[in-house]
Amino acid sequence: MQRLTFTLLIAALLPVLPATGQTPSCAGQARCTEVASFTATVTDFRTSVRDRYKVITATIRFQNKLNRPLILGFVEGSGVATDDQGNRYQLYGDGAVRAMGIINRQGLDPKFVLEPGQASDARFEMTWQARRSDIIGLSFVLELAVREITPIQGRQYRLGVEHALRIEGLGDQMAAPAAPAAAPAPSAAAATIPQEDLCAGKQRCAHPGPFVAEVQNISGALTGSYPSQRHVLRINVRFRNVTDQPLILGYSSGTSKIIDDLGNEYYWGSANTYDKSVTGMGVVQAREANPEFVLQPGESRNATFQLFRSIGRSQVGSGFTWDFAVETLEVLPSKQVRSLRQYSMNIQDLTARPPAAGAPASRNQQQTPAESVQQLKDLFKRKKK
Repeated sequence: MQRLTFTLLIAALLPVLPATGQTPSCAGQARCTEVASFTATVTDFRTSVRDRYKVITATIRFQNKLNRPLILGFVEGSGVATDDQGNRYQLYGDGAVRAMGIINRQGLDPKFVLEPGQASDARFEMTWQARRSDIIGLSFVLELAVREITPIQGRQYRLGVEHALRIEGLGDQMAAPAAPAAAPAPSAAAATIPQEDLCAGKQRCAHPGPFVAEVQNISGALTGSYPSQRHVLRINVRFRNVTDQPLILGYSSGTSKIIDDLGNEYYWGSANTYDKSVTGMGVVQAREANPEFVLQPGESRNATFQLFRSIGRSQVGSGFTWDFAVETLEVLPSKQVRSLRQYSMNIQDLTARPPAAGAPASRNQQQTPAESVQQLKDLFKRKKK
């Protein structure tokens, strides 16, 4: 950590110049905006329904254009999305912003560090309470403010330039645009990390930094009976350390969510309860973190995540997009566990096996009268035999 802080301090004294070689640029890309120091591209944008609320989930990839490290922070209260009917969606709640630190009156969080040319994702969730008479738009404009953070002596920071970002032409469930490969951030141990995208050409794969996460399989099953029947999804993920140093990972409690191709949301659990949706990996919560998921250089380990939703009379989708967050951890000499960095994960185009045979049928799936009569006839025939 001292080495990284020293590097950032020296770099802050250097002129702000574009990175050498191929400088990142929007170059006419849709859903992309840029300023002198970085580009911001919306790589995933989806809408869903949560009770009486309409929800927008956007993943934005920020890429450093400078020849020095760049620290960015989200300016609290600045995020808003407006649809083509004039409805406003706003950020609400502690989990509305993931991976990027927040700047507010209480201070700033400098954890979102981008090395020269590096790209990394941040996730934003906005909500709007719709009335039955409201017309819901289909096209959106996303606006938010991001501010640069400059390190100074004594591990202190000062606020730099603030950038008002505006991205137009956003729509529901758009395919992700072509984006530059993300160069992973260095860890506190100054680990050597591959610069190429190790998920290039692979589906169901994410390479946000010092590790790769690949979905091995996803299965669906129906539990319970109408009207409290649930559709449960289980996702098995293999995490692989791609650095030359040991790596500790933990799942960020309460961050797992799936949206299907019909706009339905799947949750990790119920509100005001502990998140027990993952097995095989430790959980990072507000006051504690489990550091048991340790990967040696090149080592892989699996973890399983479970999400569900009550289906009632609704249909079950066939395609799924999964958002969750994973943190890199450090065990201090005092045996305390500290979170070094949170990584926002977005894995698209997931498909689940059909619900397991023999699962209870929902009311929509019950037999027709003709099928019931035939079943009774078959039963009487068996009794006569």
